[in-house]
Amino acid sequence: MTSSSPSTTGEARAVLALLQERVPWLLAPELGVCVVGTHALAIACADAGLQGPRPADLDLAWALSVEAGQTLLQQHGVHVPTTDNNQDRGTLALKLAGQRLEITSFRAGDPAAPMRERIAADLGARDMTVGALAVELATGVVHDPTGGLEHWRKRRIVPVGDPAARVHEHAVRWLRWYRKAHEWGFQLDPTIRSLRVSHGLLAALPTEAIAQELRALLLKCRSPGRCLLDLHEDGLLDWLSPDLARQFDGRPAGPQRWHPEVSQALHLILALEWAVAATQDLDQRDRLAVLLAVLCHDFGKSHTPAAEWPGHSGHEHAGLPWVERFLDRWPGLADPRARMLALHVCELHQKIRQFDELRAGTQVEMFDRCFRPKDYPCELFALAIGADTGGRLGLADSGEAMRARVLRDLQWLRRVCGSVDAAALRARIGDDVEKFKAALHQARAEALHAHRHDAR
Repeated sequence: MTSSSPSTTGEARAVLALLQERVPWLLAPELGVCVVGTHALAIACADAGLQGPRPADLDLAWALSVEAGQTLLQQHGVHVPTTDNNQDRGTLALKLAGQRLEITSFRAGDPAAPMRERIAADLGARDMTVGALAVELATGVVHDPTGGLEHWRKRRIVPVGDPAARVHEHAVRWLRWYRKAHEWGFQLDPTIRSLRVSHGLLAALPTEAIAQELRALLLKCRSPGRCLLDLHEDGLLDWLSPDLARQFDGRPAGPQRWHPEVSQALHLILALEWAVAATQDLDQRDRLAVLLAVLCHDFGKSHTPAAEWPGHSGHEHAGLPWVERFLDRWPGLADPRARMLALHVCELHQKIRQFDELRAGTQVEMFDRCFRPKDYPCELFALAIGADTGGRLGLADSGEAMRARVLRDLQWLRRVCGSVDAAALRARIGDDVEKFKAALHQARAEALHAHRHDAR
């Protein structure tokens, strides 16, 4: 692996300097305060001359109990209230330089043991070896009892100890191992793929925890579709969503003339990869909305009878209830705008390509039902349609042209329909609401027909 970049090394080192300067009382050896997580791994990689991860949130661990830790933080005036759930996990919060940090009591070990043993016991209760490193704040010593740095060098995701035991402790780790492997481009240890424990462990998790992991999978993996395929091959995806699992069961994407990649699984993989690349500059909320829409757009194909393959007639409208069911199962995965976008892309991803061939009345119906709100995310809708087009073997470059065309068509539709003076029409029609709606529809259709040849 290449040597660590100056920016990553600097960030990792700056963490220690900041803590030592701002909260020197945390350096007391008896507290055993350690930097853990990606910051600890980044520091260890920098020391070894390796390219490490870009540090995420700064997390700390220490030898104090929740009660003793809360008292100490309050004495120094840095305590920040946290939830009962966090405290049940041993986690407190403090404020440092305007930022909120979390500090968690060691998860295992004998409180009377030497500090090195206590730190090793805590790291031995973590999920994967590359996440089981700590940098002791008082001494700067890197603790790596499970060989995580070597596994990072070899690009492997290896559980700490018995993977079944780790999953029984926190079942979401089962999904996280796959996600981290695809986020970093690492190989999964064979013990993960051969793991045989009940899926009921996942079912017992709060649905929000699963939704959070699915969200991270979409936002952080280099190829979300390939991660989902991994989960499917190892028997986990069917439990998360049967409709999503059917996207990977070997069914065709459609006739070869429209889908040269043939496989629906490959189409979804390529479409998500196109969307990942095209949304890099968007904020997290917008990126997630586009990626969810692409993920769900072909759910209707999950229920096409095999006798009708390779075609999937009517799959767009047929997919709507399955999109609803998927999003309902994992509350918190999609906010209302993302849900709306996913449903619209599912229903309209074929029809919008034929926009110029649609009758003006049909275009007005689309405007009224979907695209009329002033804050409608037209750019995000166009990106999702572009991903569907670009997610075809050898046609990635056509995705951008489709995105631009769809956005142009929507902007024209909104501009022309919006130019009709609805207030004047309402004043002329009077209080007959149904008559007004019919007249407004007709006026907008006539405006679209009159401007059909406008440059868009």
